Amino acid sequence: MPIYPATLLFISSFLLMGSHGLSGILLPVSLAESNISVEIIGFILSMYSVGFLLGAILGKRILRRIGLVRTFAMCGSLGASAILTMGLNADMWIWVLMRSLMGFCIACATATLDVWFNSVSTQSNRGKLLAINQIVILSAITIGQFGLVIAAPSEITLFLICGVLFSISVTPVIFVAQFEPSIESIPTIPLKAIYTISPLGFITCFVCGVLYSTLINMLPVYAGGVGLNGFELSMFMGAATAGGILLQIPIGHLSDRFERRKVILGSSFVLAIVCFALPVSIEWQSPIAPFFLAAMTMGLIACLYPLSIAEAFDHSMKTQLVPVVSGLLCIYAIGAIIGPYTASLLMGSIDQSALFTFVIMVDLALITFIIYRMSEREALPVEEQETFVMHTPASVHGELDPRTDYQDSSVKWETALLQIDQLTASSPINAITFIRSLVNKQPQWAISLVERTGKIDNIDTTHMFRSLALTHPELSLDIANQLASSDDNQIEDLVIWLAEKQPENVSAILTAMTESIDSDQRAISDTTVANPPEQPVQTYQEIVASEGQAEEVDISQPPVYETMNEWNILAVSENPLQNAHDISDVVEHQVHKNDFGPGPS
Repeated sequence: MPIYPATLLFISSFLLMGSHGLSGILLPVSLAESNISVEIIGFILSMYSVGFLLGAILGKRILRRIGLVRTFAMCGSLGASAILTMGLNADMWIWVLMRSLMGFCIACATATLDVWFNSVSTQSNRGKLLAINQIVILSAITIGQFGLVIAAPSEITLFLICGVLFSISVTPVIFVAQFEPSIESIPTIPLKAIYTISPLGFITCFVCGVLYSTLINMLPVYAGGVGLNGFELSMFMGAATAGGILLQIPIGHLSDRFERRKVILGSSFVLAIVCFALPVSIEWQSPIAPFFLAAMTMGLIACLYPLSIAEAFDHSMKTQLVPVVSGLLCIYAIGAIIGPYTASLLMGSIDQSALFTFVIMVDLALITFIIYRMSEREALPVEEQETFVMHTPASVHGELDPRTDYQDSSVKWETALLQIDQLTASSPINAITFIRSLVNKQPQWAISLVERTGKIDNIDTTHMFRSLALTHPELSLDIANQLASSDDNQIEDLVIWLAEKQPENVSAILTAMTESIDSDQRAISDTTVANPPEQPVQTYQEIVASEGQAEEVDISQPPVYETMNEWNILAVSENPLQNAHDISDVVEHQVHKNDFGPGPS
C-alpha cells in the first residue's frame, strides 16, 4: 500500500468527517435554541438522508463522468456553501435544501474516498486499511462534536469552522491526483431481490437506519431539553459516537463464534433495556451512568449495520457481495429518512422522552421479526458464516470490504500499455486501433491512455484524436487538451481536421487547446482562419480572446479555403471498424482475452 497517497486520503477523510461531526451536533442544537418546533427540527434533519440516498444512487455515475478529484472538489465546495448558507439564513426551506445538499455531498465524498482507498490497497491489507479508516472517521466525528466549547451554537462562528473544514478537506486529495483510478461499473441488484436473498439482513439494515439516524439527530435535542449543554453535551454525544464503533469489537467477536441471528437477537434485547435505562439515569441526575448508557445505546444500534451486511453476505454468492452492500446502503438511507421525522412527531405530541419510546417500539418490532425468521429458515453453520467486519453506518461502500473480490487493476493496466508499445513498434496504425478498442471497452481509460501514448514518437497524435473523437465525441475536449499538452508538432493538422469534421465543436475545443499548450498559440489562430469552420468569425474571436490579444483581426475576407487532403486511414471512416476486419478482429480478441479491468491505479 503506498503510504503517501493513503496518508493524504486519511487527512481528507478526517477533515471532512470533522466538519460532518460538528455540523451533526450544531444544527439540532441551533434549531432547538431558536425555539423551532421539534416536528420541524425532525423534518429538517431527516432531509440529510434524502440527499444521502440521492448521492448513494448517483455518486458512481458522477465519478465516472468527471473523475475523483473533481467530484471530491465539488463535494467540498458545495458542502461548505451549504453550511455557510445555513449560518447566514434562518429560513426553514433554505435549511431543508441545504441539509439535503450536505447529505448528497457526504455520500459522494465517501464514495470517492472508498474508491481511492481501494485503489491504493492490496488483497492482504484491505482489512487493515478499512479499520484505520473507521478509527479516523470515529476520531474526527467525536472531536468535531466538541466544537460546541468554542462558541455558542447561536453564533455564526461554528458554521464558519464547518465551512472551512469542508473546503480544506479538498486540498490533500489534489496531491493524490496522479494515483486517480478508473471507476468500475458495478452491477445492481433490485431491493426486492436483496430481501429474497436475506430477509433478516434487509430488515435489520432498515431498522438500523431508522434508529441510528433518529438518535444521532434527535438525541442532542433531547439532551438540550433536559439541561445538558456546552461541554457536557459534547461529552454526552462524544460518548455515544465512540460507542458506535468500540462496541463492534466484542459484538464482532461473538458474531464469528455463534449463530449470527442469535447475536442480533441478543443485541436487540440488550438495546431495549439500556434504552429504557438511559432517560431514567438522566432524570436521576447520575454523574456517569448517562454517558455509559449513551455509548451502549448508540453502540448496539451501530452494530446492527455490519451485522446486517454479514447476515446478507451469509446467503449471497461471491459475485453479489458488492451490489448487495450498495443495495443495503440504500435501504439504510430509506430508514434514515423515516426515523427522525417520525420520532419528532411523537416527541411533539407527547414529550421529549417519547424519543426512547419510539426506539424501544422499533427495536421490539425487530425482535419479533428475528424470532419469526429463526422459525422459517434453518440456521447456517457457524463455520460457513462470513466473517464480521467493522463498518461505521453509511460511511463505507463495498469496494473496500475485504470479503469482496479484489481487483488488481494496475496489473491489467500495465499489460495494456505493454501491448500498445509492442504494436507501436510494428504498426502504429494497429496501435491506434487497439487504443480505440480499449477505450470502447473502458471509456474511463481514454484520458490516461492518451497521456501515456501521446508522447510516443511513432504515434500520430492527430490520427489518434480523429479515431477516438469519432467513436467517443463526448470525450473530444478532454482528449484534445491532453494531446495538445503532449505533442504540439501536429497542431495544424488537428485544427484542419476539426474545422472540417467537427465544426459544431471546434470553438470549444480550440479555445481549450490554446489554454493547455505552451507552444505558439498564434499558429492555431492562423490555421483556423486559413481553414474556417462553419462559424469562422465566432471561432476565431474566441481563440483570439483566449490568447489575451487586444488587436482586431480582419476576417471579413478570409483566405480561399483549399480542399483538404482525404485521409484514407482506418480510424476516420464513419465506422472505423468496418473497413479493417483483419486488424479489428485481432484487436478485439486481445481486449477480451486479457479482460482488462477498471483502469490504472
